[in-house]
Amino acid sequence: MRAVFRRHGHIPGERGVKRHILIVSGEPLVLAELKVALMGRFEVSIASEADSAADAIGSGAISAVVICVGDDRERAFTVLRRIGGHGAGHAIPIVILAERGNDEDETAAFEMGAVDYSARRVGTVGALAKRLELRIAAGERLAKGRPEEAPSREAAAEAFLAGKAILVAEDVELNREIVGFMLSDVEGLSVAFASDGKEAVEAFAESPERFAFIIMDVHMPVMDGLEATRAIRALRRGNARSIPIIALTAGVQDDEIARCVESGMDGYLEKPFSYDRFLSVVADHLP
Repeated sequence: MRAVFRRHGHIPGERGVKRHILIVSGEPLVLAELKVALMGRFEVSIASEADSAADAIGSGAISAVVICVGDDRERAFTVLRRIGGHGAGHAIPIVILAERGNDEDETAAFEMGAVDYSARRVGTVGALAKRLELRIAAGERLAKGRPEEAPSREAAAEAFLAGKAILVAEDVELNREIVGFMLSDVEGLSVAFASDGKEAVEAFAESPERFAFIIMDVHMPVMDGLEATRAIRALRRGNARSIPIIALTAGVQDDEIARCVESGMDGYLEKPFSYDRFLSVVADHLP
């Protein structure tokens, strides 16, 4: 059975105009029953296969889809797998109507793009119609102006670092190369290196407003990271007291973390650290 699909020339969201829904089921009697029950409130098309359902959605006039899960469960979920992405991508709500629902099927349905899952029972068509109307209204609001998703913490950190500079104090050359390579993924970020704490203090003191972050190895020759952090915090210039200083350490024991905090550090990265972990720490200290 192919979908009976027609354009009706209405403007989506226009008051007083019936919305066009698609009912999908492999059982002709169920299709007929639901079509008759819902056609007073909606324009109704029907389909029994994934291809015909996808064709109907692709035409652009469908406002909602009802997939009936009956004895042929696999057939229904094949349809859902085929069209789930279309529904989510075009703000078309997909409602599952199950003869014998269960938690496993409900979870699977939502993962595949459904927005509603309920049982089909005698006398429930009125409730189904109301849910469809509510879901359609929400979908149309989304289609008119989908709100921008808030950027992830990691994306916000990358955006903040673009065009900025950070200072990395690390005495092992190989580690500096690894960190430099990792941070090269941040577009527009420049990285300055110091091989001990004394160099780090001097680099910051020379141009305190240059750096947005400092990554400070704890154990270094000449001046360790704790002493260097205290020296930077004591400077009476620029952002010496507010710049985030992140400890770089191979040990995360409570006593070492406590010493880092006491010296004026704001957080820590455990060696070896990942790019995602770095962004997460940066995100924790965004202004």
